[in-house]
Parts: sequence; C-alpha cells; structure tokens
Amino acid sequence: MPIRPDEAVLGAEINVPTPDGSVTMKVPKGLQTGQSLRLRGKGWTLPKGGRGDLFAKLQIATPQDLNAIEQECYEKIQANTSFNPRDRLKEIKL
Repeated sequence: MPIRPDEAVLGAEINVPTPDGSVTMKVPKGLQTGQSLRLRGKGWTLPKGGRGDLFAKLQIATPQDLNAIEQECYEKIQANTSFNPRDRLKEIKL
C-alpha cells in the first residue's frame, strides 16, 4: 500500500482494498517503508471455512510534482530537522 510521507510520520487512516471491498486501516505514526500491518479476517476464504488475514505491506511514496506550498513546507522541515537516518553509518569502516 503506498502511503504519503506525512501519513508515515504522523499516522493516518487509509482505505485498503480487500476481497470483500475497501476497509479503513489505521496507520500508526512512525511507520517505515516495508513494514506490514495485518487485517485479521480480511483475507481470502480458507478451504476449511472462515477468512485468512490480509497483510498490507506499506511503501512510502514520495511526491514528484510539488506545488509552491508543499515545496515550502518540505524546505522548512529540511531546514529544521534534527533527524538523520544515516547517523549510525558514521561508525561503519569500509
């Protein structure tokens, strides 16, 4: 399931397609690309009856065309963030 960067950071409720139609899934804040969320009983019908679970693997989709307000907001975040996902790489010796 593709999600926006703001949905990954702040959390969100998104619609997810299932075999029985769309359901709303809560995305917790701080989610990372590749993480999966389980929707219990929302998967395919099982041979012995009932439903299996559906796993939604999340992928952060970055916008390609920003309007002026979006561009300004991302620039403000970039200028004011203390988060660096590559900090732990400083200790790696190649």
